[in-house]
Formats: sequence, structure tokens, C-alpha cells
Amino acid sequence: GKLVLSAFQKERKNMKKVLPEKYIKEPTGYPFSPVLSIEGKEIVVTSGTCCDDYDGQIPEDMESQARNTILACEAFLKEAGCSLENVFNVEVYMKDLDQWNDFNKIYREMMPETLPCRKALQVGLLPGYLVELVMWAVK
Repeated sequence: GKLVLSAFQKERKNMKKVLPEKYIKEPTGYPFSPVLSIEGKEIVVTSGTCCDDYDGQIPEDMESQARNTILACEAFLKEAGCSLENVFNVEVYMKDLDQWNDFNKIYREMMPETLPCRKALQVGLLPGYLVELVMWAVK
């Protein structure tokens, strides 16, 4: 019990996301890191995750869907022993890239200071969904 938990906590503290110095001095201005060096022992990946609200309904607006989707990913990561701090890559699949700014508003609020690398694509999603995320983390 406690010895395993202590060792696990120690491993998580040893995980580092390192942004190369060039990008510390000259940030891109966008809510992602162009490249990260990752140190860790295990990779954790969420499946494509969309959101439902607490009543099982799909919110109609991008900001609500973005917030709920990030929270759902965070819950999956927590079950695997990670947090948003451990995320080094995010795949963003959006129904309409014209909603990019609405998505980024919430993403910037919720993601850690050292932002993960990221890619975004406009794709067809299941009916009602505006965004789907896949998060890659290391522990």
C-alpha cells in the first residue's frame, strides 16, 4: 500500500516536460508548445473523448463541449495515475475550425503552463459533437 504509493508519487515527480530554450525566449504566441522533450517511464493515452453533460445530454456550444471534454480526459488520466500536468500531446478533432477561438479560450484556461504539443484537424464527428480530444501523457 503506502510504499507502492510513495514510489508511484516519486516517479510522477520525476516526469519532466522540457521546452527547448529557443521557445522559452521566443514564445510562439499560440496555446501549444512546438516541441517538448519528455522524460518518464510509461505512456498513457486516452481514447478519443467527447463530452456529455451531467444529464447525459450533449451541450450545444463549443465552450461547454470543450470544458466538459477536457474534464472527461482529466478524469480518465486521473484513473491512470496522471493529470493534465503530465500531458505532452493533444490531438484536437473539430467539426468546424471556425470555432477554433472558442475552443482555445477554454483550452488556455484549463491546460497547464507548459502547454502540450498539439495538432488540430477538421473532421466529421458523431451527431451533436463539436470536438473530440485524444491526450497523451507520461508518468
